[in-house]
Amino acid sequence: MPAEPSLDELDSTPESERTGVPREMFFVFAGVNVAVTNLAVGALGIVLGLSLIDVLLVYFLGAVLGSAAVGLCALQGQRTGGSVMVNARPAFGFEGARILAVLLFITTAGWFGVNSYFGVTAARSMAGQFGVPGGPGTDLVLLALLTALLVLVAVFGYRLITKYERIAFIGMGISLVIVAIGAFAGGIDWGHQASVHGAERLGAIAVLVTALGVGWGFSWTPFAHDFGRFVRRDASQRKVFFLASAGMYVGTFLTFALSAIIAISAESSLDVGKTVEAALPEALAWPVLLVMTLGLLPANLVNLFVGPAVLKTAGLRLNRFQGVLITALVGTPIAVTGIYQPEFGSTFKTWMLTLVMWLTPWLVITMTDYFIIHRGHYSDADLFTRNGVAGRFFAPGVVAWLVGLAASIAFANTPIFASPLMTEYFGGADLSLFAGALVSFAIYYPWASSRKKASAPRVAAPEVVKEGIARA
Repeated sequence: MPAEPSLDELDSTPESERTGVPREMFFVFAGVNVAVTNLAVGALGIVLGLSLIDVLLVYFLGAVLGSAAVGLCALQGQRTGGSVMVNARPAFGFEGARILAVLLFITTAGWFGVNSYFGVTAARSMAGQFGVPGGPGTDLVLLALLTALLVLVAVFGYRLITKYERIAFIGMGISLVIVAIGAFAGGIDWGHQASVHGAERLGAIAVLVTALGVGWGFSWTPFAHDFGRFVRRDASQRKVFFLASAGMYVGTFLTFALSAIIAISAESSLDVGKTVEAALPEALAWPVLLVMTLGLLPANLVNLFVGPAVLKTAGLRLNRFQGVLITALVGTPIAVTGIYQPEFGSTFKTWMLTLVMWLTPWLVITMTDYFIIHRGHYSDADLFTRNGVAGRFFAPGVVAWLVGLAASIAFANTPIFASPLMTEYFGGADLSLFAGALVSFAIYYPWASSRKKASAPRVAAPEVVKEGIARA
């Protein structure tokens, strides 16, 4: 994992810290997806009533687009050396990009809660192997212990954890291989049939594509900038894109596929403990669960590390301990909700579908601005000053995002809001990702292109542009 940046150097990554190499992008994105969360949530397709082949095809094909988006964001981070909020300034304006900071913090804290819940499901099964009685009370104690450990390490020992990450990755990888062997040894029902049919089946497939097939990769794109910006400036850009995309794809598809395969015969879905116990005998289950519980540390510490930085870029003056604590406190209610719900699938589906509604328009707008309108180059003035090409607020970006978000909501089907259009005419599908992407692009591209062409001579002197291209 990239070296830890100073919270006072969030705009431009110092050259002294840009020591990463492209192959690290593969291990970063594969490593964070060889995790307890993936092993649980991959069962969502089976929960929705789809056949095993349906689910595997969605993961196999859908992950291509999501992984490519991660690769592009990692590439942009390497080229500019800027964090995700900095890279959003030319599309939203210097102050307008703060919208992203607020939403990104909510996303980061939310992921902390989601990951913590799945860590509890692994820990509860392991505790049960030693005779500890189960129930919400035990789960809350385990959650408190895991949260306290994560907060303390995030404040005092982050560098030690980054060194430990490769060991944890190896341990998680071995654990997943053991689980896979156990699952295949028990026989796989490749002919597992769907319990939903016709329009309802197509709707369930659309929900899975939005939530995990494509949406999972999209949910990692904000973090991809902050991994890519630590790669050496002179490193191969093709390798950065390819290896980041490949790492995301391999880690996602393999864990999701294994989760779905086991979910066919598991007692309970979206529960890491039940998933492992369904695949392995008791003697093997508890050491595997122990490794998976410890494997939660490096994955979830990323959220506690990013949270304080995002709060600071949003304008809050906090020290590291305060930022870490606020991130944990905001995210923990999601884990508590999971503990008291018989099935966490509904909450997780709500989380993912709501996430992609705001994230997809932002992603399309920023990628369109950087790779199409600016052709892969930003100047220093565009990124680091208030008088860049987008100024303080850039109307095309803000309006396109708001209208794209509205379009996403109009085509959404979540437990919080189900659009009548989706429930009555589209078999309960969720097309928010595609609607938000198309509408935001259709509004932003022509409007932003004309605005920037008209204002370019006034806000971007040739020498500034030349300097920016040289740096990128």
